[in-house]
Amino acid sequence: MPRWVGLLGSWALLVLGLGLVSFAAAGEVINIRDEQRLNRFALIDQMIRQRNSGSVERLKATAAARSAHVNALQSKVEGVAKQTDDAPATDQTIVVSTAENRLYVRKNGQTIFQAICSTGKGTRLAVDGHTTVFETPIGKFKIKSKDENPQWVPPDWHYVEEAHKNGMSVVHLNPGDAIDADSGQPAQTGASEGVWSWFGGSANNGSHRILQVKHGTVVVQENGVERELPPGKLITAGGAIIVPPVDSPQRHFDKVLGKYRLELGDGYGIHGTDEPDKLGQSVSHGCVRLGDSDIENLYQIANVGDEVVIY
Repeated sequence: MPRWVGLLGSWALLVLGLGLVSFAAAGEVINIRDEQRLNRFALIDQMIRQRNSGSVERLKATAAARSAHVNALQSKVEGVAKQTDDAPATDQTIVVSTAENRLYVRKNGQTIFQAICSTGKGTRLAVDGHTTVFETPIGKFKIKSKDENPQWVPPDWHYVEEAHKNGMSVVHLNPGDAIDADSGQPAQTGASEGVWSWFGGSANNGSHRILQVKHGTVVVQENGVERELPPGKLITAGGAIIVPPVDSPQRHFDKVLGKYRLELGDGYGIHGTDEPDKLGQSVSHGCVRLGDSDIENLYQIANVGDEVVIY
């Protein structure tokens, strides 16, 4: 065999071997890339599962909250249904829908009157360690009395709510107390005040305005002159809102409840409003509010003892 033929065969075998090695190396690279892709896909799948898991949990929580709300409403409706089923039939019933903010008067199976109203806003307020919920009570009631030109005697929560709105504190003014009208802090009266007055001042950093309760009303004393504060007006002293005694004129507000009120008991009633632009909304502290003409018409046709069904 010629020598050159053997050389060609050797070169051919060498080239073939190198080709096989290159092919194997390329295959290994492809395998590595495929494995990296699979790892990336697995990571993406894991992220999707985690994200979906969070969404599913949120959806479950939302569904549970809605279910609880629906169950609570159903319980209320069932409770009202039991009360009304057991109630004796009457000629006239006042019906209030808190969901619609509508009031109806039913007589002998017919609706003889209806109006837009406002009911409880459902918010909460902490007062002296107790939480007050401003909801219109659900159930069956009776009209206990009818009042013309009713006065509103606001509970303590009114002053706490106003203080929260304005970033102020609340100070109770009781008989025998004295409050500095400029700072809202306790004030000294009597002999010690007289000693300070010799020097042209007082024991309260030069303030001469003192709030006190005298003869059942709130007065302000200034430089020896005593003046009664107007009734039904919010009293402020420095950064504090003053809460006057319940039986004082300053605790009695006119025109807030309109001209007429139907008393339901426990502080609740159907009455007029000084905020007619909010009728149809859930904005009250629990009472049912009507516009001036509607409460006047209802007052004329309602009777003491009429049933009031609120749902």
